[in-house]
Amino acid sequence: MISIIMSLEKIEILNLLINKDNLSTLLEQAIKLIEEKEKFYVCAPNAFLTVKANEDKQLLKIINEAAIVVPDGMSSVWVAKKFKSLNLKRISGYDFFYEFSKIADKKHLSYFFLGGKNQDVLIKIKNKLKVEFENIDVKGFFSPPFYTNEMPDEVNKSVIKMINDLNPDVLWVGLSSPKQEKWIYENIKKIDIKMACAVGAVFDFYSGEIKRAPVWMQKIWLEWLFRMVIEPRRLFKKYLVYNNKFMILVFKDFINKKFKIK
Repeated sequence: MISIIMSLEKIEILNLLINKDNLSTLLEQAIKLIEEKEKFYVCAPNAFLTVKANEDKQLLKIINEAAIVVPDGMSSVWVAKKFKSLNLKRISGYDFFYEFSKIADKKHLSYFFLGGKNQDVLIKIKNKLKVEFENIDVKGFFSPPFYTNEMPDEVNKSVIKMINDLNPDVLWVGLSSPKQEKWIYENIKKIDIKMACAVGAVFDFYSGEIKRAPVWMQKIWLEWLFRMVIEPRRLFKKYLVYNNKFMILVFKDFINKKFKIK
């Protein structure tokens, strides 16, 4: 991981180290690492994950040790522009996945998918990939039962064995945050892959299980509102609570830096 961390510039946003490079540069670096047979992982924090990382030192360490950290949330883009005079571009987890797949198709890379609501969602992903990117070999997929915390040890061991037996190049993990980031960090040394990427809701978007916000809503920073309307029962409280917590973090960070409070 050392080579990519040194070659890509990161900025600190509310204690998270986030890449400031554009999507094409990050994709080039990801492919370079894969070709150099470096094992690494990618995170895509939004406002929710930013707050959780500030509440959980282990999670903050996990994100900050990722080779690539893309600014998935418009929240990070806003903070960078407002308080750091940086024109940071949002890179959604979906865009990273889709644009990476264009390159993976040309290079005949292989995938494994871990997570998602159920096996049917993963089958839809595999079938759609076969149509769009026929040279990507989806070697396998597994949607584990829902666990409030981490997977039981016996399940975890069987998942690792399943992945290692198939030996994919790339592992896409959609177990919801922060479980997916923690799972990758705790298991990456045991897994025979080149890149692991925590992608959250990308499985639902790409499979068509959940509709993504129109482009115009994405451009004016309202994708979160669209998602909340689509899934109010699951997301209303989450966005209400964590968007407010995020703004409190921004205020505290501004005051601490302005008055040099440690």
